[in-house]
Amino acid sequence: MKFDTKNVIDADDSAALKFAMSQPWEMRVLGGWEGRMLVMRRDDHEIKIWHRPDGIAEVEIDDFLIDLSARTNIAGFLRSLMPASACAVRGVS
Repeated sequence: MKFDTKNVIDADDSAALKFAMSQPWEMRVLGGWEGRMLVMRRDDHEIKIWHRPDGIAEVEIDDFLIDLSARTNIAGFLRSLMPASACAVRGVS
């Protein structure tokens, strides 16, 4: 899968991210006192979704932290995949 994370984020191309995420990924869930984390891996790419103990979710794509409170297409797409409670504390809708 050819996917240039920096270009996708810089271009705010949620369609490219959606397409990449729709492909088969190796997934595992980690858990502990620091919360739960879904780790998705494919080729040279890694997506981490961390559900913190305080209920907030954080997303990192290939070492790029995505601000879910941003008014971007990518942040909006990622928020649409999460329960409202994961974004509500920050006042994001």
